[in-house]
Amino acid sequence: MRSLEKLPKPEVLEINEQGWLADYLSDKTNATKRYRYRDPDIKRQLKEETGFKCVYCESKIGHNTPGDVEHKIPSSKDESKHFDWNNLTIACTECNRRKNDYYKEGEEFLDPYSDDVEQWLEHHGPLVYWKAGNVRAEITIRKLELNSEARAQLVFRKIEKLDGLANLVERWNSEKNPTLKSLLYLQISEMVSAKSEYSAMVLSVLRSKGITQA
Repeated sequence: MRSLEKLPKPEVLEINEQGWLADYLSDKTNATKRYRYRDPDIKRQLKEETGFKCVYCESKIGHNTPGDVEHKIPSSKDESKHFDWNNLTIACTECNRRKNDYYKEGEEFLDPYSDDVEQWLEHHGPLVYWKAGNVRAEITIRKLELNSEARAQLVFRKIEKLDGLANLVERWNSEKNPTLKSLLYLQISEMVSAKSEYSAMVLSVLRSKGITQA
């Protein structure tokens, strides 16, 4: 999980938010009125701000899922935020399904848009844990089963990423040609970019190796 900044509200939502909300509240069983937040422009903007990744597990959207629009505060808890831009983000189907309609004030999921998530979580290889005493971080990890056998595919993909990183770092350390060494370092830096898959894990590994400038 990486810290994120909210992009501007899409024009289609700026124009229609209040009308859409009124329509939804007047007829909540109508699928067309309920799911207007799935508008392509809205979903595209959400993907852009998360780097086309799940906001929670950092899996690239498109590997196994087109991505689900996620309500940080579920509509079942606060209907007024059903189309609220600041309440919307993007998540993979696996994370979205596990979060479901969970929300408890004071014990809510970590919010990458407002919380210092990179300081509240710690990575041990492909597994992510919470800093001791951080209840919200622990709830987030446990509810999403990020370290569970149920998320084996996620863990295996993160292991593959770590294998690629290890090979790249080894090559960079041993490379004598300055040009090649610079290109290898650039590739390592790209893996740390907030828009790269599992970049929080990669950043943690590099810091443990004393590579802090990538």
